[in-house]
Amino acid sequence: MTQQSHVHCTVDNCQWWSEPNLCVAEKLLVTSDDFAKKLPNEIDVEETNQIVNQEGLSPVTECYQSCCKTFVPRDKYQRGEGGTNPNQLT
Repeated sequence: MTQQSHVHCTVDNCQWWSEPNLCVAEKLLVTSDDFAKKLPNEIDVEETNQIVNQEGLSPVTECYQSCCKTFVPRDKYQRGEGGTNPNQLT
């Protein structure tokens, strides 16, 4: 299945942020804040099925309770310290 998204983002220090306030990552992992706090920063899109199998789903009741786990600080990514590149995942 092919899906095209138009994701707006205001986190301009993220590696995947681009003008005019868009996320250019092809794949995102969005989860609950509480769930994300349990996961290492290195966990991202490619581990989604593993996470769900181990921990289950992470429903929230309000939008402010969710977060983007695909966030990678641009400066860390450019130094080779960032997470994986979701645009290169298959």
